[in-house]
Order: sequence, then C-alpha cells, then structure tokens
Amino acid sequence: MFISKIKKTVDDPKFNHFITIVILLQAASLALETFQELDTYKVLFESINIFVIVVFIVEASLKIFSTYPNVTLYFKDGWNLFDFSIIVLSLIPFSGGYSTIARLVRLLRVTRLTSTSKEMSAVVMTIIKSIPSMINILLLLLLVFFIFGITGYHLFNDIDPKHWDSLPRSFLTLFEILTLANWTDIMYIAIDVNHLYGIYFISFILISTFVVINIFIGVIVRKSEEAYKQIESHISVTPITQRDIG
Repeated sequence: MFISKIKKTVDDPKFNHFITIVILLQAASLALETFQELDTYKVLFESINIFVIVVFIVEASLKIFSTYPNVTLYFKDGWNLFDFSIIVLSLIPFSGGYSTIARLVRLLRVTRLTSTSKEMSAVVMTIIKSIPSMINILLLLLLVFFIFGITGYHLFNDIDPKHWDSLPRSFLTLFEILTLANWTDIMYIAIDVNHLYGIYFISFILISTFVVINIFIGVIVRKSEEAYKQIESHISVTPITQRDIG
C-alpha cells in the first residue's frame, strides 16, 4: 500500500511540475549570483542551493522506492542515472581552488530540465541518435572542405593572401562562406581578377550549404521522429510495468 502511494506520487504530473519549478528556481539563483550588487543575498542563494539538493535527494529516493522490490529498474533508466550522478556530484564538498567546480555542478542541475520535459528529452535523444550519421556527414563535409581548400589556395593565394595564404586559413575562409556571412565580399575580390572564379564560390555553396547541410537536417528530422516515438511508447508502457512491479 505504501509503495503504491509512492508510485502514484512519482507518476503525478503535479510532482513533475514541482521538480521543474525547483530547477527553474536553481537557474534563477545562479543567474542572480552573477550580479555583484546582490552579494548581500549570498545566504539566501546558499539556502536555495541546499533546498534544491534536498528536493533532488527526496525525488530520487521516492523513485527508487517506487520500483521496490526491483530497485535496479531505477538505474536501468538513462535519465535516472543522469539525475543520480548530478546528486552525487552535488554532495561532493568542493572548496578553495575547486569552488568553481562547485558552481559548475550547480549549473549541471539546470540541465535536468531535459529529463523533466518530454520535448526536451526528445531533442537530447535526437542528438545522441544522430551522432553516427552526423559523423559520416561531417566526414563528407571535411572532404569537400579539403578539396575546395586546396583549390582555393592555388587559385587565390596571390590574389587574396588575407583569406587564402595557407590551408588552415583557407578552411577558415570556407567556413565563413559556409555560414553565408559576407561571402560575397570574398568572392568579389576574386572575380575582379577573373569572372570565372565565381564558379568556384557558387559551386562550393551549392555543394556544402544546399546539399550537405540539408542532408544533415534530414538526418536530424528523421532521428527526431524516432525519438518521439520511443518516448511515447515508453510513456504508454511505464504504467503497466509499475503495476506489475507492485
């Protein structure tokens, strides 16, 4: 009976909303600490810090108890492991030269918003699932950069040494062109010498920006759909699993 009440509390959306509010409180506290004129409120900020830690510990304890007697189920969930690791890091006493680490740990607590929101969880899962495909796309983009970087060095080294005097500088120039930031200024320096040089810049933009980047976006969209389906299936299965545990 006691375990079933804990399960009901943990599954209650209001409980999840409360945790979200606590995380936002921590975020507000971290932001206000950066204002020197608010140094007189350090005690308040420290109290908020302790309150947040206590809430996280209570939350983790309730979630662990809700899986009783199979408490290992709690640690099989990736998000629970993420939350638990933040709690452990928060309990480590950092002082002296390590005080900056303590602040970074508090900042990590704000990232818990990704586990309290279904939409943000889907975004994180999308990024993780997209890594293998993104590596292949980045390798393709690197190959494009290498080919156009070498070509640009030989074509424009004498014309525009500011942007093309070495291969690393050529890579930086190509990255600037890729972002479409003032790329025409770089192109006009070259086409003032020979109008045919415009083919180089237009072909690079077509290949890198409109082809490779669109493939990259396509992978993200596909993985995003898969992540949402996985989260939806997890939500629909979870209540049944918990009843079976009880």
